Amino acid sequence: MAAYIIRFLLALLFIYAGIEKLFLPYDPSVFRTDAAEAHPLFFTYYDLLQGSGYLYFVGLFQLLCGLLLVFRRTYLLGSIMLVPLLLCLLMTHVFFSRYPPFILFDSLMLALNLFLLFGRYNEWKTVLLKKENSWI
Repeated sequence: MAAYIIRFLLALLFIYAGIEKLFLPYDPSVFRTDAAEAHPLFFTYYDLLQGSGYLYFVGLFQLLCGLLLVFRRTYLLGSIMLVPLLLCLLMTHVFFSRYPPFILFDSLMLALNLFLLFGRYNEWKTVLLKKENSWI
């Protein structure tokens, strides 16, 4: 039951985050006000990502992962795909924003996603951790 709730919450969060990045206008002044305690370098970094269009890729990836989490057949794939995204988000806040609420939130999201993954460990370990005869 906990896995369903976590799946639903993560799906809602990432669907919203993806739609926000793809379709809602970015207002730097509002963003800076909402996280005023974050390191100034973070805002420069985020503006660079926004200006280059990279955040559209992130938004598309967030939306895709959120949609994959909705369906029972695809949620394992969505959860696996979220791992590098969540690590990137977490490390961005650790190294750039240095804002504890962002770090805590991203850490919680990563922990919840890992909970989903390890709940289905027996299913994906045979694919990802398959024994081979050689290291090459």
